[in-house]
Amino acid sequence: MNMWRNITEQISNFSSLDDEMQTLGSKIESLSCRADDVIAMLQDAEFRTGKKRKREVENWLDNVQKKKNEFQCLQRVVQGCSVLKKLPLGKRVEKMIGEVVELIDQGQFPEGLLLNVHDTKAVPLLTTKLIGQQFKQNLEKVHNYLMKEDIMYIGIYGMGGSGKTTLATHIHNLLLKSSATSSVNVYWLTVSQDWSVDKLQYDIANLLKLDLTRENERNRRAAKLSQALRRMKKFVLILDDVWQHFSLEEIGIPCRVNGLKLIFTTRLLNVCRKMGCQEIIQVGPLSEDEAWNLFLEKLVPEGGEISWQKDPEIKETAMSMAKRCCSLPLAIITVARSMMGVNDIHEWRNALRELKESITKQGDMEDDVFLKLKFSYKRVKDEKLRDCFLYCALYPEDYRIRRDELIPKFIAEGLIDRMKTRQAQFDKGHSMLNELENACLLESCKEYEHPCVKMHDLIREMALKIASHRLMVRAGMQSKKIPKEEEWTEDLKRISLMENFIEVIPRGMSPRCPRLSTLILQYNSGLKRIPCSFFKQMSALRVLDLSYTGIVNLPHIISDLKNLTALFLSSCKNLTRVPPLGKLKALQLLDLSYTKIEEIPQGMEMLVNLKCLYMDGIGSLELFPCEIFDKLSGLQVVRTGSIQIRVKELERLGQLEEFEGCLCTMIDFNRYVQSNHYRQLNTCRLHVGEYSYGVVYEYEKEAVFKNCQLENGGEDTLLLLPHNIKRLIISDCDNVSSLCDVSRSLISARDLKESKMGYHGIECMSSSSSSSSWNQVEEERHCSPLQSIEKLELYNLPELSGLIKGLGVTATPPGTLSNLQMLDIRCCNKMKKLLTPRLLENLPNIQTIRVVGCDEMEEIIGDDEDELMVASNNHPSSSSSTIFTFPNLRVLYLHNLERLESICKGSMVCYSLEVIHTYDCPKLKRLPFSLPLVNGQPSPPISLRKIDFYPIGWWESLEWDHPNAKDALQPFLVYI
Repeated sequence: MNMWRNITEQISNFSSLDDEMQTLGSKIESLSCRADDVIAMLQDAEFRTGKKRKREVENWLDNVQKKKNEFQCLQRVVQGCSVLKKLPLGKRVEKMIGEVVELIDQGQFPEGLLLNVHDTKAVPLLTTKLIGQQFKQNLEKVHNYLMKEDIMYIGIYGMGGSGKTTLATHIHNLLLKSSATSSVNVYWLTVSQDWSVDKLQYDIANLLKLDLTRENERNRRAAKLSQALRRMKKFVLILDDVWQHFSLEEIGIPCRVNGLKLIFTTRLLNVCRKMGCQEIIQVGPLSEDEAWNLFLEKLVPEGGEISWQKDPEIKETAMSMAKRCCSLPLAIITVARSMMGVNDIHEWRNALRELKESITKQGDMEDDVFLKLKFSYKRVKDEKLRDCFLYCALYPEDYRIRRDELIPKFIAEGLIDRMKTRQAQFDKGHSMLNELENACLLESCKEYEHPCVKMHDLIREMALKIASHRLMVRAGMQSKKIPKEEEWTEDLKRISLMENFIEVIPRGMSPRCPRLSTLILQYNSGLKRIPCSFFKQMSALRVLDLSYTGIVNLPHIISDLKNLTALFLSSCKNLTRVPPLGKLKALQLLDLSYTKIEEIPQGMEMLVNLKCLYMDGIGSLELFPCEIFDKLSGLQVVRTGSIQIRVKELERLGQLEEFEGCLCTMIDFNRYVQSNHYRQLNTCRLHVGEYSYGVVYEYEKEAVFKNCQLENGGEDTLLLLPHNIKRLIISDCDNVSSLCDVSRSLISARDLKESKMGYHGIECMSSSSSSSSWNQVEEERHCSPLQSIEKLELYNLPELSGLIKGLGVTATPPGTLSNLQMLDIRCCNKMKKLLTPRLLENLPNIQTIRVVGCDEMEEIIGDDEDELMVASNNHPSSSSSTIFTFPNLRVLYLHNLERLESICKGSMVCYSLEVIHTYDCPKLKRLPFSLPLVNGQPSPPISLRKIDFYPIGWWESLEWDHPNAKDALQPFLVYI
């Protein structure tokens, strides 16, 4: 019986072996897909950040490959052995399934793919020039201290407005530029008055690209931060605007570690001492002459006329005003800018009197600065412009406020008058912000290339004091509780509680705020519900910002806020339903982007004053209801993301100025871009086929084609590109062979600046099949295909064999790619040569060449077969004596090219070169760069910053045209 039972069990195991092998195959496929994703993310992140991948990621990728090889071997064993030999394999398969599942889990890498210890080239900070001898001496002092190994902590202190931050930004930028400190990681962090240990930990983690969101305990966050920082060889952390001392260990900053340098700026000497600063520098007032020179510089624009040339009394009055600014740069600059363009002595005398009256007999020097800043504020005569300035104080200290986020709120609040077009209102908004910048009440800055403004912390404090009875600002304070009901007074006009940890608004809470016009609760991710009573006594509310909260359902009382003009719900990712909106007749802006609403809000067609509708990023809606646009004829801005729009419905919006959305087919695209409606748009970003998430818009006119049919069977099915299209993206369109065959109108797209193409069967950018039409169009338009393109990115194109193919040397249209600045080729495994000598003649403006993961790539510059056939003196082929000149090349990036044997057979002259990156190019044995000669010896280009390379033995294996070239380049080596 036992024998038969064992045999029965073995037969049962064998019958399930096939099922288990199928399961294992499915798991291997999932693992392989995850590995492909990781590799793609790595290649992109490494190029953008210059950082090194983590060793655990390398090991994981190696283990994935080993497991795939092991699976293939196991498959061959299972297929080739007898029934009895298969019986013991069940346990092996079962074990491998568990190992593969574990590898899939390990491949999530919640703390990122890249080390935070590699050279991180930070972006130089915007700053003003240093004024006065003292500032220059202080800059030199700090620099000298940083060069001393035994000095780790440096303190810079001085009163508000003295220029501490300006000095620190110059130090930051100097560290970035200095070749002696090129291996130092430089980080800047503004601490500010509303700091907390938790906030500081998260801020430092963001700098390091370290995810601490899953760590709820402070000590665990500190341990991870300390571990990340200890791995760095050298780094400088600048902590600006520190208000009180704190424990570095509690934050997670390792103390007294070699290579660590900390710089603090503070208003208090005691903070420097308690933080253990070994060197302390005081930033004092300017001398009288320096103060006057700064006042004069800010008063009179470059090339401008000095007003006292006609009236010397103005000069005396101006000098008196400069003296009353306490010799503090911030006060001098703001007061001087407020008087710019004033030529009337009466106005100067009146201004001096106002400035004198603003100085109280009692109070410290900082109070004086506040009063002088307030004087500059009072010089702004336009009441709405003053209100715009005070509105900016609603944002957290040192917050970079995006202009395109701020101006819609100005419009909704009525701070910008009604105009015929949205563009006119935005132009007015930008002009107002520029005016505040010119008055030095706001500072210009950027956030991820978006233009922003921010307030100096002292100016923000002044603004909050001016409007203390009208504003309640608790922004960025990491508060967990909403202010008590008694703090919500009747006089309040605007309230900002953004960037906190508020989770609960008590049931029954009903603040009496009859004048409240703006309420900002954005970035409170834990806030899930708001009681109906909360808005009951806020009848004047115009702007309600709940974006980036965890709100699940909006209270129905929202429908009764009849004065509401702007409702921001962007990225409320738990929001599935919105109450009826039909009563909100005043609503001008509705932002539902990146929510999870499942249907169009009831009554939306009754919003007769709606100007802006944002519904991008909503994956649960497929087709926009056709009857809605009939009623919303006043719409000026529409963003519908993946929700498909019928062209005939879109054309009914006669006042539309900006559209971003998805059309169904290429035929719809062709019809629309030929219409007058398209021509009236200032901004149009069209997606065709499947909506492509994650596209970062950079231009006013863009087109994205994904997973759709781009027919190339006849003239009437060709893609029609308007002449003003600036970016073209094509992805997952399998029937594409040559871009110019798909769209002959590419030749007339004379404004096209950028093109990205991936995941389809394109064989080349231009081919002989399109050459016949080129000559005719070229005669008519005097242009060449792809002539205007500045950035060309080709990725995951398995059939791509060349950029220009099958044309012969003489058939290549002159001017093709002649404006190209960046060429980025990734994972195009059929390409063996990137450029040819003939094509290279068309690329005088190339600045970046990037080639990544192209398995068959053998040469960067190599002869094409057609060129070899017709090579002559006029069109030479590549040889060891050929010299290729790249007058503007800055970056050559060669990554994971296993078969690359040559960059070129001749030599390259590129004296503008900054970065050479070679990673895992084992067959590459020569760098063909012709170095400039100094006293007969090779010298590196002045522009060269670094040569990244891997593996470590590659550099030693290189052959050199000049015996001393290797030594000349040695100082720029960075092993990655």
